[in-house]
Amino acid sequence: MERSSITKWLLLGLAIFLFWQYGRKAIFGAGVVEHQPLIMDYTAAPAAERPAEALCKIDGSGFTAQLSSQGGSLRSFVLTNADYFVDVENQPKQDRKQIDLASKTHDQGRMPLRTNLRAPGDGAQQVAYDDLDWKLAATNGKSCTFTFTNDTTALTKTISATDKPFELAVDLKVQNLAAEPKKHRLALEQTAFETKKDTEGSLGRQSQHLTETMAGTTDKTEKQGPSDFDPDSFKKKEFTPEHWRRSPGEPRFVAVSSNYFTKIAIPLEGPGKPVAETRIEDILSPGHADKDKDPGFGHTYRARLAYPEIELKPQQTVEYKVLTFNGPKDRQLLAEVGHGATEVLNLGMFAPIARALVWYLHKLHGFTGSWGLAIILMTMTVRTALFPLSLTQIKSSIAMRKLKPEMDALNEKYKDDATQRGLATQELWKKNGVTNPVLGCLPMLLQMPVWWALYSALQTAVELYHVPFGPFIPDLASPGKYFIIPIVLGASSFIQQKMMPPQGDAQQQKMMMYMMPAVFTFMMLFLPAGLGVYMLTNTWLGIGQQLLVERYLKAKANSPGTIEVREKTEGDDGKPTPTLGKGKARVRG
Repeated sequence: MERSSITKWLLLGLAIFLFWQYGRKAIFGAGVVEHQPLIMDYTAAPAAERPAEALCKIDGSGFTAQLSSQGGSLRSFVLTNADYFVDVENQPKQDRKQIDLASKTHDQGRMPLRTNLRAPGDGAQQVAYDDLDWKLAATNGKSCTFTFTNDTTALTKTISATDKPFELAVDLKVQNLAAEPKKHRLALEQTAFETKKDTEGSLGRQSQHLTETMAGTTDKTEKQGPSDFDPDSFKKKEFTPEHWRRSPGEPRFVAVSSNYFTKIAIPLEGPGKPVAETRIEDILSPGHADKDKDPGFGHTYRARLAYPEIELKPQQTVEYKVLTFNGPKDRQLLAEVGHGATEVLNLGMFAPIARALVWYLHKLHGFTGSWGLAIILMTMTVRTALFPLSLTQIKSSIAMRKLKPEMDALNEKYKDDATQRGLATQELWKKNGVTNPVLGCLPMLLQMPVWWALYSALQTAVELYHVPFGPFIPDLASPGKYFIIPIVLGASSFIQQKMMPPQGDAQQQKMMMYMMPAVFTFMMLFLPAGLGVYMLTNTWLGIGQQLLVERYLKAKANSPGTIEVREKTEGDDGKPTPTLGKGKARVRG
């Protein structure tokens, strides 16, 4: 595709984006502010009647968790790996705070691992409230046992660390002590809260706080963002009367995931088969009614396992078992969890290719011991494997550069006749065996799935989180404080643009020569450094491949005894030279 055409499309896309972001509201107005039709789905005893909160601590593999007697839910889940710390600009190392996957919320009734036992509708409920006040009955550093007992109900909830990293097992027993049947419906959920500001990315880079809900069932895996829960969405058939989005099929897991971390719940045992449900709630700051004008506006992300309603006979007991994982989206750890947990990795539309590349990246890391070197070797491998697709494009580029004087002459000769100029250009290309630049884009398009998959894989790889590479890259997962990669990448891109064949208007050529390097430099000020290593390696390999092909073709052309097939043209005496038959050749030199 000609660079002049690319410029036009880029400018058109920029104009559409700016209009959609700013002009639309200025012309048509903001419209009526609508709110989600949410139902308050939990109840608790009046604050004055609630006993004092008791906390229980669990030290597990890779984490320290704290649970509360109010709701029997997580209050904190701190990752103890030294690399998993909260990014604060210019913060000294000794003041770093470890990442907590549970404490960030606006409401105690939305804490992870809360167990809701009230069934929808009226009737003889097993419990009076959803957010119960439990008694801490036992703790040993590895597990917490909470109990709740009254005249009609006996509950035992045990949360314990497994022998695997970042896992908690939840065991809940429900017994009906009443003289008549009582009903309940267990719903156990994973939750998170993020402000809209924190989840917004910048210039191609996803925010590490970008969050989504997920439901993996026997039918499919569904992922939802805030736009899937706008006010009109709740009218769709997949939404229940309780305003939860229900996924078809039996659940293998539900999850709330950010860019690098995830909170998963997996059903193991229980009476009946649960369903997978998700919901993302708009949360406005007190005193605000318009989310567009609320600086603290955010979302509560909720994913739950909702078991079928059960009616217990007097003295009857049922038991539920759920496995949870709260930790980094590490491929190997998720594979050990099983139940399809690796599907929380959001690798984009080319996920199968991305998974293969990530597998290969892990193999290279095992060989080199360095994630930076692994990225370089993987990029070299992929670029080499795709070289046959690039060869045609490189040859065409070299031929176009040699034809520049003739192209300039045609452009000048037919500067007022675009149709004739196009026909003459096509004839020149055909005569010299040059591939049409539009067809030359085909190899690039065929490579796009691989490059996009690699981009998605590196941008979400928690393995690169706070991992340094060399003296100038303190963190492969963040832009870093140094501008070495952006500057070198910009310079390399400029060299690559200089090697491209001249096409179209000279002013547009000049603009592209400076604009593309400037764009790459500017983007790399915000993108993760791991992507910079990939892009820089890929650019250098592209330059190297082009130089090698040029040298090879030049050596081949200058070698003695070169066989050249000559087209029909006029001879030295001005008479037509006979056209060579099939397979005939004339030896020159």
